[in-house]
Amino acid sequence: MKRNVSLVCILCLLLVLTTGCWSRRELNELAIVTGVGIDRVDNQYLLSLQVLNMGQAGSEASGGGGGSSLPVTTQYIKADSVFEGFRRLTTKLPRKLYFAHIRVLVFSETLAREGLRDILDLFVRDHEIRPDFFLIVTKGVEAREVMSQIVPIEQSPATALLKSLEISEKNWSPTIAITLDEFITDLMKVGKEGVMTGLQLNGDPRQGQTDANLKTVNPRSNFRFSSIGVFKNDKLVGWLNEDESRGFSYITNRVDATVTDVPCDSGGRVTIEILRSHTNLKGSAPRGEPVITVEVESEGNVGEVSCKEDLSKPETIYALERKAERKIEGFIQQAVRKARQSSRSDIFGFGEAIHRYDPRNWNRLKDDWDRYFMSAKVETRIDVKLRRTGKVGQSFIDKMK
Repeated sequence: MKRNVSLVCILCLLLVLTTGCWSRRELNELAIVTGVGIDRVDNQYLLSLQVLNMGQAGSEASGGGGGSSLPVTTQYIKADSVFEGFRRLTTKLPRKLYFAHIRVLVFSETLAREGLRDILDLFVRDHEIRPDFFLIVTKGVEAREVMSQIVPIEQSPATALLKSLEISEKNWSPTIAITLDEFITDLMKVGKEGVMTGLQLNGDPRQGQTDANLKTVNPRSNFRFSSIGVFKNDKLVGWLNEDESRGFSYITNRVDATVTDVPCDSGGRVTIEILRSHTNLKGSAPRGEPVITVEVESEGNVGEVSCKEDLSKPETIYALERKAERKIEGFIQQAVRKARQSSRSDIFGFGEAIHRYDPRNWNRLKDDWDRYFMSAKVETRIDVKLRRTGKVGQSFIDKMK
């Protein structure tokens, strides 16, 4: 009997320690935010919050069809601070905003040039927000216009931006996907500056804000990732074009797969598919002069031939490999030249590489690294191997009458 009483007492004490569901929040009480756009208007922040329409969430998951209304709604509010704006939106929405599922955070170019430090503090500090969403800066368009677009395939702009960015980064080297925690880490590093994906809108943004954009074979408006924004501390200071963005991706070991073309001796071009690539970035400062070595090893296949080249000959393959190496070297040199001339920003992490491989000499350079970055010698060692030529060796072009 005593044993049973003791057991009951222990169980009662354990029940006191259990949390239960005291902090639960029902789904029908939440407004789930999937994307946030921020502009600067009249010395205030204009926030554009994309919120899931839970009644249509199933239609979004199934490909964007089948519902009587759109799966998202975009809410706008002006405020002196981002946090204040989030709270002000409670006066317009019947549910509490829930930020744990943010997929993209979009800044206007104007705001990014003023600086993002104060804005990013909230997204790092708030316990509910996970720092694994993508950061995007617009180019020639406002963030509110991006967050209002209705795009084909994915009716939710935030979902479309997320998936497009993930896929293009893995298959197209000029595109990169930068998360909040990665950008914040770059802000705090000595010898490394941040970058952010650039986004443009093609067509008429106003026409892209209606469901008519889904009812035409040729959409009136669509987005495109086109450049990489270069930052100095927390401010946008310039842009890399497509070839320069390729060079940045090679230097920073961000190339998973891509394609590039090289000229044929007989005229025409051969397109090479890079299947994998690895970069090792080394730095040193002998006698106080910084030297950076970029070692790139890439493997690929011949993807397309539009000239009369006999790919069955080893010497033809070797020649194409050397041309591909020179092409990659050109991308790298263009990126370094642009970062020096237009922004004086070490977005590649050259200073970090010297700190890693030559810490003693780095201590002598770090206080004046902006000046040393401009004169650092950049050496490249590039090795490209072509493994396959596809289903055919020699192109049918050679056999045409």
